[in-house]
Amino acid sequence: MNKFCLVLAAALLLISCTKEADFKIIGTTPDIENGTNVFLQKIDENNRLANVDTTVVKEGKFSFDPEQVSSPEMLILSFENLQGNIILIAENLEITVDAYKDSLYTSKIKGGAENDFFKVYYDDVVSSNKEKQKLQQEGSMAMQSGDTTKVAVIRNEFEAINNADKRRRIKLVEEHPSEFVSVIILSDLVGTRIIEATEAERLFNSLDKSLQEADKGVKLNEMIAQLKAAETAAAQAEVGNKAPDFTAPTPEGSQLSLIEAMGKKYTIIDFWASWCKPCREENPNVVAVYNKYHEKGLNIISVSLDRAEAKEKWLTAIENDQMNWFHVSNLMEWQDPVARKYGVSAIPATYLIDENGIIIEKNLRGEALQTKMQELLGES
Repeated sequence: MNKFCLVLAAALLLISCTKEADFKIIGTTPDIENGTNVFLQKIDENNRLANVDTTVVKEGKFSFDPEQVSSPEMLILSFENLQGNIILIAENLEITVDAYKDSLYTSKIKGGAENDFFKVYYDDVVSSNKEKQKLQQEGSMAMQSGDTTKVAVIRNEFEAINNADKRRRIKLVEEHPSEFVSVIILSDLVGTRIIEATEAERLFNSLDKSLQEADKGVKLNEMIAQLKAAETAAAQAEVGNKAPDFTAPTPEGSQLSLIEAMGKKYTIIDFWASWCKPCREENPNVVAVYNKYHEKGLNIISVSLDRAEAKEKWLTAIENDQMNWFHVSNLMEWQDPVARKYGVSAIPATYLIDENGIIIEKNLRGEALQTKMQELLGES
């Protein structure tokens, strides 16, 4: 072989060795109709789905040829007029998807260690959720029949499942510190408040530096900081402490402070939202308590966690539920500064304070709220 051929061969070998793997998504589906749009999406900085690309099912197949990714990231496949979606982890290699129309969540994804790891986590979540859904149904039936013993047993079983979930998922993160899916798992643990901030910080610091510095890692670190702040706020808003003061907009647009809304003897600070079904179910009980004890010194100030675009729904719910007391909201949902000041992570949430602003009870509902107000203010 002459010198020119040797140089050419060496050049071709270099090209073949340095060429990046090609990121492709190859999909097949036995039952999704031809002509159905398929959307490749990602989660943007506002936690909303943003479209990356669109293709169409042809002869039971579809494909995407996206740009290379600098690091693994989570992408979602959605199908026109179909419920659910398919989650996959983007890597610079060929990923195959077998999509099933009536059960997209059972679709098969092959390609890359990250997708293999994600399947382990996803299957665990699905299995656990099925157990919890079954318990919820049993608990609902027990509550309807008045079987309080059964309800207590089911609550304990539910808590045991949650604790087991937490232990398994922490172990997954600990055993896979260099895989992107660990960031997803830890984000879920933090976002659902299953894990405390100190434990979340420990796990985050155990991850590879590249994962910590990636976009989703930076966002996870911000979530942990928010969780830490919420835990601090919740600790301040405990029974025996003075209720944190606040000022917020009323439905009319003026500013109202907690001090201005306080009753002569007692005040309920009520965190709720028009979209919150348990809140709306509890409202008749709160209305009854207010109507019975307002003249004896009880006031209520409700803080709504509705969104700005849902202001009319907030106002309509106030009217329909006959909540004839003070109302405020920044219309920022979970980012509401008042809710964050109290460390509220679930609604309905209530704080009962005395005339000095000291929290004397938390999260009283139903019969417990009525009993406490009767104890404090007597029969009307």
